Amino acid sequence: MLNILVPVDGSENADRAVVYARRLAQGAKAARLHLINVQTPPRGRAGLSRLITQDMINDFYAREGREASEAARKALDSAGVDYVSHVVFGHAATEIAGYAQDHGCARIVMGTRGNGTLTNILIGSVANQVVQLAQVPVTLVK
Repeated sequence: MLNILVPVDGSENADRAVVYARRLAQGAKAARLHLINVQTPPRGRAGLSRLITQDMINDFYAREGREASEAARKALDSAGVDYVSHVVFGHAATEIAGYAQDHGCARIVMGTRGNGTLTNILIGSVANQVVQLAQVPVTLVK
């Protein structure tokens, strides 16, 4: 089975990556898309420990992750494409590259934000970091 990982964040760029990956999956005999949304919840509650628990914070970000992947899931449902969807917590590039390796994904297809070259040099991008960390091919969709 061809496993393709597609990071999603609810953006148009991610939606274009889902469309591209869907075409790849539909052209294969057996394929599954793995949608992943990475959330980075803050640690610590700045004096709110009696009102807000870490579980409440984690639940909030899990809901945010599910909402961010909702459009992608609906598009894949309507196209009849086999997929799984996950929300994970951590550093985006590290989680994406690690997920691909742990789940036997043959490739990663992801959107780019389209920052200029200077911005990418100064602060980097998740896409650039994934290209550096991943042990499988990474296709960047503009």
